[in-house]
Amino acid sequence: RSVSRQEKRLQQTQHSRRGIRMSGEEIGASALEQLCLLAKSVKGNSCAALISQALDHPAVFVFGELLDMKNVQELAGTPSEPSLELLKLFAYGTWSEYQGRASTLPELSEAQQKKLKKLSFVTLCANSKSIPYDKLMREVEVSSLRQLEDLLIECFYEGLLQGKLDQQAGQLDVHYCIGRDIHPSDIESMCETLGQWHHNSVQMLTLMSEKLESYKEQCDAQRLQALELEQKIEQGKAHAPDAVDFGNPSTEFDVMFDDDVDKIRKGGRTKGKHALGVGPRK
Repeated sequence: RSVSRQEKRLQQTQHSRRGIRMSGEEIGASALEQLCLLAKSVKGNSCAALISQALDHPAVFVFGELLDMKNVQELAGTPSEPSLELLKLFAYGTWSEYQGRASTLPELSEAQQKKLKKLSFVTLCANSKSIPYDKLMREVEVSSLRQLEDLLIECFYEGLLQGKLDQQAGQLDVHYCIGRDIHPSDIESMCETLGQWHHNSVQMLTLMSEKLESYKEQCDAQRLQALELEQKIEQGKAHAPDAVDFGNPSTEFDVMFDDDVDKIRKGGRTKGKHALGVGPRK
């Protein structure tokens, strides 16, 4: 009965509320929250049914919170343990992994099959920016290009992937994909990667700080040189002759030019007199 009551709530998360449309991520988060709340009060077969419900939900693509619930973990070692293992597979695994373990896991519904194939695409896209169509088709075992592209287009609309279907090159160009749940065995390597990233970031910041300090010192030295040059110019102006006006650079040139003009005029008049025979006789 408690499951059926929650079913109504989960169905409500798939529709708009009071005319306000919810994004796929918001719908999934709301549904997952309801599932986790319900997991606190169900055990055994009811908990296994809840897991199946989560795997069927069209907007739920992350399962870590549900997987961590105490009643879900207590399915280990019980007849419902295959449901727990199936939930782990949806959290971390792929379609090809399910095919290898299908005999020990519950049979998938059509909706669950499609979801696991989409999650398999996400795993591939997280490791490559360009994936050939034939590799995608082998991974999810689809026989036609039309089926593959329809499945990828659904991933685009649901926000799982962003990219381009390059039919000419026969490949998927990946721009973005969501993050899947992190397997416990991957946490150590992720911590090492983050630690190395932190170390490199600190080194980069230290280098940038040193370069910035060097740049500031160079700027200060240049400003000091400019100030000293300006002081020398001012001192030169103070000791220069009063006749020369450094405030007007053309003064000295004008005086020299006037003297030269007078000389030319005098020389011109003398030559004119000689030409007319007026000049002094020898």
